[in-house]
Amino acid sequence: MASGTINTENLTIGGAKLYFCSTIADPRCLPLGNASIQTTTYSLGNIVTSEITPEVTYVDHFTSSNGKRVKDKTAAVTSMIRVGFTFDEMNPSNLSKFFMGNLVGSDIQVLQNTLDEGCANLVVKTDIGQDLTYVIPKCAIRPDGALNLADEAWHQAGMVLECLEYQSGNQSNATVNATFLISPFGRISVMDL
Repeated sequence: MASGTINTENLTIGGAKLYFCSTIADPRCLPLGNASIQTTTYSLGNIVTSEITPEVTYVDHFTSSNGKRVKDKTAAVTSMIRVGFTFDEMNPSNLSKFFMGNLVGSDIQVLQNTLDEGCANLVVKTDIGQDLTYVIPKCAIRPDGALNLADEAWHQAGMVLECLEYQSGNQSNATVNATFLISPFGRISVMDL
């Protein structure tokens, strides 16, 4: 008999919404009160697919004696987390992020903003299961793949949020700064429906 039981209450179906603000550790990144980046101003629009990928690189140490090699220690040397997503709303704001450009009127100055850092919220609203909100105090947004310009399909583009460690007190609000320093790669809240 297998250990544990399957609980269908833990199954989830839902979609993601992404919000990005070009200010690192903006207090509006924390979903507190009325001030929030979870508005149309910061929305990346319709998110077709999304995924969260934690990545850790390890270095192993081995000892050798009597012709036998044995692993005796493992250390994590690189840690990062990425939020990959695909959008299909080809509006000037999204396209300027994809082309790493500056938006001037209706024109995008391509490759003029190759490092767009800020904060983000990934909000997963579910029909079945638990809602999830990932508050990211510091991240970089960049393209991740090609802009699909197929003739008979909706245009789509892949992008990625690379979560960066929030290290310093570059936030004038001490409460907000402390909140971000406690969780420098962000915080995930899970809520039951």
